[in-house]
Order: sequence, then C-alpha cells, then structure tokens
Amino acid sequence: MTREQKKQKRNEVLTIMGLMALLVFTTRLWPILLLMMIGVFAYALWLLFHLEKQPEPPSPLLLGLPAPVSEETVLADAFSLLQRRITEQIVARYPDAKWIWAAADARERFEKGGELIILLNRAGGYRMAMVLVNHLQFCGLDYTAAEQTPPPVPETELESEEDDAPKPRQETVDYGLLAFEWVDANLQNLNAQCNEVIAQGKDTFRIFASQLPHGDSWPLICKELLRNGFASAEPLADGIQVQIKIK
Repeated sequence: MTREQKKQKRNEVLTIMGLMALLVFTTRLWPILLLMMIGVFAYALWLLFHLEKQPEPPSPLLLGLPAPVSEETVLADAFSLLQRRITEQIVARYPDAKWIWAAADARERFEKGGELIILLNRAGGYRMAMVLVNHLQFCGLDYTAAEQTPPPVPETELESEEDDAPKPRQETVDYGLLAFEWVDANLQNLNAQCNEVIAQGKDTFRIFASQLPHGDSWPLICKELLRNGFASAEPLADGIQVQIKIK
C-alpha cells in the first residue's frame, strides 16, 4: 500500500470516529452506543496499527542507458585489436619473429583504408608483409605482395656517343629495417655495456663508428635505441652518444 493510500485510510478512520462521537453527544444513547464505540475504537486502533506495519512497495528501478561510444574510441580499439592479431599470426608461424610498422602514420592509414606494410625480422627470410584489412577487421598477412619490387625504369638515352656501357641500377637501402636489425642483434651487448658503465658511476657511453652500419642509418638507430628504453641517443661524427636511464 502506498503512502497516499495509507493517508486516505487514516482520514477515513478519523472521520468515522468523529461522527460516532458526535452521534453520542446528540442522541445521548449511552448504554447502546457505549459498546459500539468500544468496538469502533478498537477496530480503528487495530486498523491504524495494521496500516503502519504494511511495507511500502519498492519503487521501480530505472535502468541506466549505456554511455555513448565515440568514433575515436571505436577506431582506437580496432587499431589495438589489429596489432594484437598481427602479432598472434606472426608468432604462431615464426615464434622468434619481431615486427614494426613500415610507416609512422600507420594509424591514419588504417582509418582511411590505406595500404599497411610491416617490417619483419627473423621471419623465415621474409623482410616485410602486407596487412590485409577489410572494414577495420584483420583478414591476414600477405608476405609475397610486399616483397614484389616495382617494374624497372627504362634507361635514358646516352648523352655521349662514346659512353656505350649501360648505367648500373642503383639499389635502394631500407635504412629503417637496417637500424631495426642492428639494434635487435646488438641489444644484449648494449645492455651489458650499460651495466659496466653504471658500475663505473657513469650514465653515458659511446658506440663508435666501427661498430655501426652505414652512417645514414645512425639517426634511425637512435630512434630504435629510444624505443628500447635508453634515455637519449645522439649521432656524432665518430659514432652515437647514448645516455642510460638510471633509476
């Protein structure tokens, strides 16, 4: 019974009691009305006590609507899931393999449906693979499509009639992959060198040019060192100066 119904019942009981009292005073039938009054008062008291003890029905619970999900959240979750699926498929086929994105704007390419390529290391001889995506969902990896080289460019006419030998094609070097492979192969030695430097009370050391690959890869090697936990790395004339994070 609701609070309004209880209040209405009380008013009805009090009204009956008032009418009975008024009837007693007007008719003065004391012997007959005395028993009726006792019964009415007893019933009224019982009814009031009974109404007070009845529990109120619980109010209906309002179901909260879920918060709206933004488009940015959906894209971020889809890109994170894509990276996990790539890692799972590569590790299942090549347990020791590692990979990185070939382009720094992989997230933007993913959102726009562009071409996605990853660089591989220790993946059975494959150096890169194309990520197949359909409607923001991972569909697999194509190791052969990314390995295909572009068609050869026709040679220009010789400017000099005396020089009849064709010019050799200049091979392009992927310094990003070169830096990734060098850091991955020398990371254990670099960590050991860090321990020696820390034991000497220092926080920097030099990787000399004789230990490094082509100089064009040094800035990319610095980025890979930062990615692997070093505080800073700066290419110099004779090598790379590395600073250690000391906790």
